[in-house]
Amino acid sequence: MIWDVLSVVSALVPLALVAGLVVGGVLLWRRRSGEGGVEHAAPGGAGQSVRRFFQYLLLLGLLVAAAAGVTGLLGRGLDRLDDAPTLVVDDSTLALQLALTIIATPIWLVLARWTHRRAVADPRELSSLGWAAYLTLAGLISLVTAMVGWTRTLWMLAGAEDYRGTSAALATVWTLVWAGHLWWGRRGTPRGHLLARDLLSALVGLATAASGLASLVAATVRLLTGLDGEPIVGGGTTSLLRAAAVLAVGAAAWTVHWLLDLVRGPRTTGWLALVLLAGVGGGLVTALSALSILLYDVLVWFVGDPGASSGGEHFASAPAQIGAVVAGLLVWWYHQAVLGAGWAGERSEVRRVYEYLMAAVGLLAAAGGLVMVLVTLVEAIAAGGDLVVGGGALNALLAALVLLVVGTPVWLWHWRLGQRARRVDPEGELRSVTRRTYLLILFGVMGVAAVVALITLAYLLLQDLLEGTFGLETMRRIRFTLGILVTTSLLSAYHGTVFRSDRQTAAEVLPAREARPLTAERRTLQVVADLPIEAVDELARRTGALVQLRRPAGRSTSPTTSPMAPQDVVGDIVLAASQGPPGDLLVLALDGEVRAIPLAPMHH
Repeated sequence: MIWDVLSVVSALVPLALVAGLVVGGVLLWRRRSGEGGVEHAAPGGAGQSVRRFFQYLLLLGLLVAAAAGVTGLLGRGLDRLDDAPTLVVDDSTLALQLALTIIATPIWLVLARWTHRRAVADPRELSSLGWAAYLTLAGLISLVTAMVGWTRTLWMLAGAEDYRGTSAALATVWTLVWAGHLWWGRRGTPRGHLLARDLLSALVGLATAASGLASLVAATVRLLTGLDGEPIVGGGTTSLLRAAAVLAVGAAAWTVHWLLDLVRGPRTTGWLALVLLAGVGGGLVTALSALSILLYDVLVWFVGDPGASSGGEHFASAPAQIGAVVAGLLVWWYHQAVLGAGWAGERSEVRRVYEYLMAAVGLLAAAGGLVMVLVTLVEAIAAGGDLVVGGGALNALLAALVLLVVGTPVWLWHWRLGQRARRVDPEGELRSVTRRTYLLILFGVMGVAAVVALITLAYLLLQDLLEGTFGLETMRRIRFTLGILVTTSLLSAYHGTVFRSDRQTAAEVLPAREARPLTAERRTLQVVADLPIEAVDELARRTGALVQLRRPAGRSTSPTTSPMAPQDVVGDIVLAASQGPPGDLLVLALDGEVRAIPLAPMHH
């Protein structure tokens, strides 16, 4: 039993490390930039940082050890209450569970009490990087472990799994750990320090719920169509019960962290990344990928050369693809609706990342389809003019058509959004690092691929010419190289043309300050306003100045006290800065009013 707990926890180590790095990087950047609305800075000093590192590392390790020990002992007790047979009588495991419970639990309680007393004596301790990392890792580990326990418990209650006390113990103990740290984190910790935990927890719940929904739809389709050989009534419902349990557990976690909390919170960069990249982008990619595979299977069955002898064997994976399509489209639709509620005209850098990333995904899919079409045509020519004589070649052509049919609309739609934004707001779009990166990567990578393909093509042709074997077989040898060369050359040339056009337009529309000498000083804007940290990047982009954001003392750390929307406040600040005198400015944007005060230059 104890090993079940430890195996679950050990599987979370990579996730915990990534989460810790994310939390540490975000908080360190916010602190060093002097922005972000954190009201109290944690007491500094190398000694304090080292102390916090070992303090919270020990606190987390003791928490996991104590919870694992209690889970093991509780699981044994539940097994005895139900008279369940013990699979393996292992005194060493019992000794380990007792040691973890007796030793780790009281030490953790003492250390947690000491941590709480330090926070009461010095509230700045709650703003430290170590405390935020501890809450994030403890919250994620306890949430995922509790979800595993609840899933197995529901399977057990539904009769889809044999009774084991460990499942109920895992769910009970780790749910208490998760709820306790959720409560502890809300007692004085700055809201911004908990965003990483809440966003990652919401993502875990969303992914689990989507997986459960896809499995539930797939199991239903299998039972209705008889693909699994079981009738829907009188048996064969185990897969339905298992999928429903996964869906229920994931939906519960997602509801707590998203529907009851984050969905109403400020739309920070992390919030937008979750909605756009994971929700809208992830859902759309999942649905389109599954739809492509399903469409390919249908075309191969009716037009191509299926390798299976029966429809049941050929379409064995179709229920899973249908489930993925349904789950992906539902996730995409919901997050698209959430995003459109209130921010219809907002174009943040995260939105640009999503749009250009989706454009790249669609373009690469369409490019792969074009390569396969060219390969099939060259192979048909090499076969003596009989177009697609073999079943394998026909299936390859069908796959190419599917990639073109699915990838081309995705690329056109998202690329058109970027081009329309370039026409509406050329200054903002041409400044975008995301757009420049997208164009440069496609232009550069496709150009390099074209050069490599050209060299390979020349080598193959010259080799056959020198050996005197040049003929139709040479066409077969160069079919992939030729397809890659043609496709990458077209893509590189197109994106190179767009990039040069952007540079010419930028020279005309961007303000003269973009071409200032490197030695010229940048203007500084000291802004006092109730704005999120993401507003700093927007203000710097639109004004070209160094922006320092401060909040008045006594205000909330979340930008909810202003009577105006954040985007309206940003627009008024930009207007005040443009109409104000040259030089550094102090901009006060409070209670719906914006005032710009010139600052005298500093003399050293």
